[in-house]
Formats: sequence, structure tokens, C-alpha cells
Amino acid sequence: MPIGVLLLAVLWFQLAPGPFEVAAAAAPVIRENLEYQISLGPWSDVARVHLVLKELEPGRYLAEFSGAAQGMWQLLSRWLPERYQTEMVLREGRLLPLVYREEFISQGRRVLKEYRFDHEGGRLSLWRRAGGGEPVKKWEVPLKGPVYDLLSLFYNVRLGGFGPLPGGATLRVMVLPTPAPQEMVFVIGPATGMGRKVMLDYRPPDSKTVNQYFIFLSPEQAPTLAWTRVTLFGKLAGRLLNPGEIKKEGLLALPPAAAPVPKAQP
Repeated sequence: MPIGVLLLAVLWFQLAPGPFEVAAAAAPVIRENLEYQISLGPWSDVARVHLVLKELEPGRYLAEFSGAAQGMWQLLSRWLPERYQTEMVLREGRLLPLVYREEFISQGRRVLKEYRFDHEGGRLSLWRRAGGGEPVKKWEVPLKGPVYDLLSLFYNVRLGGFGPLPGGATLRVMVLPTPAPQEMVFVIGPATGMGRKVMLDYRPPDSKTVNQYFIFLSPEQAPTLAWTRVTLFGKLAGRLLNPGEIKKEGLLALPPAAAPVPKAQP
């Protein structure tokens, strides 16, 4: 659905905070905290969301996306996904996802979906837990090549993990399966006064319709504005409120010898 994919464009539109179960540890270092304002049709302030990158320990990171609905939209937040979270490690210039989580309310119960990446064993599995029940494995598929969730994809673009992306280039990336494989296609446009323009083509599973999303990127590859069109409401958009908080260098606080090396996308 458009809101789910605009998350990638803005990483965006999860309304209403909720608790995440994270193992007790020393307080992580916040590397970056970006805030976005979501608008929908004539409503200019539907939600405020935060995209935060934390360093858990050297070479290990936690990306989290959460937010809160504004005004009357708080009444709808119970039906919308609440939070995304990804644990990642840095290997050979790219951030590899280890665990990706989604939390939301379904039929009055809190549901946690957890995608577990077994890079050594070459497997990707989905686990689901509803209410206070035990996690249940829903499916498992081979992990044959690089597959990213939305958050790890976002930060790999930020780090240049897919190599240079000049105007006119096309980037194809495999994202989490359902369990069928899914592909997102980014068409890199020219640099403008608002930043570099990017178009994202995405076809939802079991759909013949290709949805389009438009993004403006800062020189640091951070989205400053993104939008798409949704039925009934019109334009769904996300706008960065604190561009001064974009980390211009040293996003991962790595020594020069360990800095990510851009690699060409196969």
C-alpha cells in the first residue's frame, strides 16, 4: 500500500508509539535523529515521525522509525503500523540486517513480526507473535543474495554502499520477500535546487499496478521531501523538519581505515 512504501521514500508514516522489547544493555549512542512531518491531502500535519540511528557497540547499529499522529488522526493510529526497527552489522562496506521488526495492532491485539537473517546459513525466516503468545515461524526461504529491509536499505544508500548514483542511473534492490521476492527500482534524476530528484517504482505483491513515489535527496543522500498519490485523499507527503541534524560525515563514527568502501551493485 502507498503508506508502507512511502516509509522507504521518507521512511515514514508509522503513527503511534509502542514499546519494543530490547535486551538490556548500556545506553546506545545516538548517531542521528531526523524528524519528518507527514501531510495528507488538505491536512498539513497528520503525523510527526522520527528516524533514529543508534550505535550499540563498534560495528553494530540499531535503526528505528517511530512517531505519533497529530490531532484527530490519533483516533486512527490504532489501525496503523506502529514501529519499525532493524539491528545491523557493518561488513565489507555495507550494513547487513540481522533482525528486522514490525509492530502493529491487529484485531485488538499487539502483533510483532520479526524477520531473522541467517547470513552464514543462507536462510531468511519470518516469525510472528500475537498478544502474549509465543513466536510462531510463518515461513523460511533461502537467502541467496543481498536482501534489505527498508531501514537497512536507507542507511546503505546514505553510506554509498551501492556505489556512485549519478543522474540517469538505475538502482534495482531486492527487499524483504512476502515470501515471494520483491524488487524496488530507483531511477536517479538530475540535481535541482531542491536536491537530487529520484523516482521509485514499486509493484505490491499480487498486483499488476506499479506505484510511483518521488523523492528529493540532500547531498548526504537523506530524503528532504517525498510524496505519492493515494486514492480519495490525493497527495501523501513527508517533509524533513530538521535538515541541520543530517550527519554530514562520520555517520557511523568509524576510523578512516574502517570507513565503508562503495561497491558496485551487481
